[in-house]
Amino acid sequence: MGEVDAAPETAARVVEDLTAMEVDPAKGERLHKAALIYSSSGTAYRMLSKTLKTGQVDLVHYGCALDEEGNPTSKWSIRRILEQASERFDKEIAGIQKTIKDSGEEVVGVWVHDMTAMPDVETQGNSLKEWGRKMAVEARKKPS
Repeated sequence: MGEVDAAPETAARVVEDLTAMEVDPAKGERLHKAALIYSSSGTAYRMLSKTLKTGQVDLVHYGCALDEEGNPTSKWSIRRILEQASERFDKEIAGIQKTIKDSGEEVVGVWVHDMTAMPDVETQGNSLKEWGRKMAVEARKKPS
């Protein structure tokens, strides 16, 4: 009888977080803007963008439920959009609002956090985290 190798033949695939926005200042990347759109059913839609060295932006947005700290507890309808003009950010907000209305809900809040004037990526990251906490509280104050 031969030896049996119990190890799997292929390594397990790492599941990539499609909502993660990696920002590399060495490549000329910076955070751009973030948005939170809240619907009457209590669903949050988050969007984050970064600027590239070329001046274009990468965006990611998704629907989610938020915990008290503003962190998503679940995510769905994930959409990544790469290498776009910066105006695309506002167009995506309008598109999300239309999707909410088309599903029979109302938009109860839209908040945008502009990080373009902040001096470095670390400051932007800290600001984004604090803004996320504040917006989670603010969104819960809105009548549903």
